[in-house]
Amino acid sequence: MSTDIQLQPPTDGISALSWSCDGSRLLVASWSGQVDVHDVTNLGEVKPPTTHPTPAAILAASFSPTNPVLAYTAGLDKRLRQWDFERGQERVVGKSDEAISCMAVVDDGLVFTGGWDGVLRVWDPSAPTPLKESLTLPTKIYSLAYAPTTRTLIVSMANRKVFVYNLDIDELKRNLSSGQGGLGKPQQERESALKFMTRSVAVMADGQGWASGSIEGRIAVEYFDTSDATQAQRYAFRCHRATVDDVDCVYPINALAYHPTHNTFASGGSDKTVSIWDHVGKKRMKQYTGFANEISCLAFSPDGRYLAIGSSYEHDNGVPQPEERTRIAVQIKTTVMDDCKPKPKA
Repeated sequence: MSTDIQLQPPTDGISALSWSCDGSRLLVASWSGQVDVHDVTNLGEVKPPTTHPTPAAILAASFSPTNPVLAYTAGLDKRLRQWDFERGQERVVGKSDEAISCMAVVDDGLVFTGGWDGVLRVWDPSAPTPLKESLTLPTKIYSLAYAPTTRTLIVSMANRKVFVYNLDIDELKRNLSSGQGGLGKPQQERESALKFMTRSVAVMADGQGWASGSIEGRIAVEYFDTSDATQAQRYAFRCHRATVDDVDCVYPINALAYHPTHNTFASGGSDKTVSIWDHVGKKRMKQYTGFANEISCLAFSPDGRYLAIGSSYEHDNGVPQPEERTRIAVQIKTTVMDDCKPKPKA
């Protein structure tokens, strides 16, 4: 089998990729507003996706971490949607005041959303009144990421602000149901180690920390434990840079994803490359090149065997040429289990 599986791409830029919890489906969301669902149970027989239109560009999408047919999308139309792909049903869970740019779905049926209005919202889609809490944060919310192993929610915002919430899900749901308010103040208020705008965030597979990427070609590795010994392990490094015609070019890091078993991570940038990193050993283990366009999204399958890569124009250099809009690709790499395994120290 080829190491690269090409799927039918959407008609506009790829904004999100998400695997179902059993690895049987891959959701591809795009700026065209369409939701494509690929059956990936047999990668040797690639089929066209089932396509579901929405009224506006989708900015965030995620499968449920426990239900392989249930997913959520949100975007410029300000609405959070729930999809049941088995029944072919779609419903609007609720509406935000501004565009929803990011989401995190936790394993007990709660959905967190954030966006350009700087409000963190907590939804219970199964409740008669789904919107359970709205917290106004200091500034715009760029990214949300949830670590299920430690039940930690990270909120990355403008002006280098980072909030960390340690979630007791049972207590949170009780408080939300009683109307007492659930999240309250964050357990940590941090400042990102990155000096420029955060473009992407991913939590470690072991839940001990996170990686974040900036528009200025840097990745920061940080930890939740606030002890001096652990914080001394924080670091940031340059990557996704190149010399073109004797000019040093710096590219945004648009996507990060942690391998679910090896706890190494992948980064994708506007330099049209994907790199695999060992954050403990502080080294790059692999680089994938040859993509026709910028890397916009990354997602590992639940078992870690595959890496889905979305490649599409990211508007880093102004208005795209017509041909740049057509160079959109969704690729699945099948060699990542070995590529992501940390190498023993010599």
